[in-house]
Amino acid sequence: MKPKAGEAARRCGTVTGVGITKVGDSYAVKVNLCEPVPKASLPDAIDGVKVVYEVLGRTAAR
Repeated sequence: MKPKAGEAARRCGTVTGVGITKVGDSYAVKVNLCEPVPKASLPDAIDGVKVVYEVLGRTAAR
């Protein structure tokens, strides 16, 4: 699931990370993006699993 969500987001922008997050009582795939992208170009769910997006900007190792 995470690879599919990351790949879908990479087609529209720069992905800085893909993980799992909790939304209410369920879990979802979380995709961190470098810059805002048009929401209409990103899937809300993949294979029935909700996908949430957050724009974090560029990240760097500390």
